[in-house]
Amino acid sequence: MSKTDAGGGEGVDTPQDGPAPLSDPDEAKPSPWLDRRFQIFATGNVVNNIGEAVYTVALPLFVYERTGSLAIMSLLAVLTPATLLLAPVLGAVVDRYGARVLVVPGLLVQAAAAIALNLTGLADDAPVWPLFVFGALVQIGGAGYRMGWMTGVAHMFPDNPVRSRASLGSLYTVTNVVGPLLVSAALLWVGYTGLLWFNVLTFFAPIVVWLVGVHPPRVEPGGKGQVGLVKGLLDGVRVMRRAPVLLHAILVFVPMLVVGTTGTMTLSLFRLQHDWDLSPRAVGLVLVAVRIAGVLGTIVVSERKTFPFRAITLVGTVGMGAALLLMASGSVHVFVAAMVVMFGFQAALSVASDLMVFKFVPADALGRVGGIVDLVLGLPILAGPLVVPALADLLGSSAVFLAFGAVQLAGLLWLWRTWRQWAPSPHTSSREEAVPA
Repeated sequence: MSKTDAGGGEGVDTPQDGPAPLSDPDEAKPSPWLDRRFQIFATGNVVNNIGEAVYTVALPLFVYERTGSLAIMSLLAVLTPATLLLAPVLGAVVDRYGARVLVVPGLLVQAAAAIALNLTGLADDAPVWPLFVFGALVQIGGAGYRMGWMTGVAHMFPDNPVRSRASLGSLYTVTNVVGPLLVSAALLWVGYTGLLWFNVLTFFAPIVVWLVGVHPPRVEPGGKGQVGLVKGLLDGVRVMRRAPVLLHAILVFVPMLVVGTTGTMTLSLFRLQHDWDLSPRAVGLVLVAVRIAGVLGTIVVSERKTFPFRAITLVGTVGMGAALLLMASGSVHVFVAAMVVMFGFQAALSVASDLMVFKFVPADALGRVGGIVDLVLGLPILAGPLVVPALADLLGSSAVFLAFGAVQLAGLLWLWRTWRQWAPSPHTSSREEAVPA
């Protein structure tokens, strides 16, 4: 929840006098992988993302092994989505001061906090508090770093921001699959301590990328986004109102984020073991299939030459809703097939929700608008794991899947009502115009 064109702004065309010609928003764009600077940028991302994926799996498992407390393990897991609450503030900072002000400082905060966590929290007799204090600082630093890097993509690759961001998103999904595999393969050899120190090393990969000249350009004083925090956020709201497709999409995506959270995954795994007594090995194979479907769903959207947002939203909403209804089935075979399909469509819709800001918002407002959208869409992600268990106790697991399918498909009503307003925004081309040098 990306990097490229950076070297300080060289090679960026100076905007000409008069109105800039509007390009076709759905014009096919070349693959960003043809750009050597993007290749360097993506490599640093991959290394850092693998470390993050290893950390996300290894730390909760280490805590559970140490304390035996599911509550402590769950509280640590909440730290990552909780940083979404900072997104609007971080976005306003990026638009005012530029992405550079968050990237390296965020990485250094992460590295320092991770080192402190390892030194104070991994010993056999260590208290639990360092895991929470330094774990929170790791996530706060990561939130700043990610906001800076992802917002900087539009300035680093102004000719192809949407596909660049999409390709980085697909890499992130792949590394989320690789991380647990690395933990499984390396745990017997290096233990949790070795894995958590490996994570520390990966924080320096994006710094190396920065040092070789691939980083966001400097922001000249006096830009549109350089206003006070409150005024900046209000301006971000006004930008969103001028792009009604964002507001419509949020209303359609909120149900998807509620019904496609880790809470639904947990309920699915519970049903596999409770209703059908599947072995741990069989459940593991189902999870592999789910992860593969997620990667495929991500790639199908992210590696397209165009980004037909309406069509992706329509197909994804129908597919995910229908699959959720089928997950109420009493047949394990139908349930597993529907579960794999559902999480594949959920991954595709998640990528679309990430890319819509890049498609419909001017580059100088990406931080503020992206932060507001992250906060609004992040609240269902936080609520989902709390709502799903309560509903399962009240209604039963089959009824929950029926209800979630109906909620997901209800988004089609708003999509149908506002279909014509999902046209590309006139702001789309502005990120190819004036890019701060």
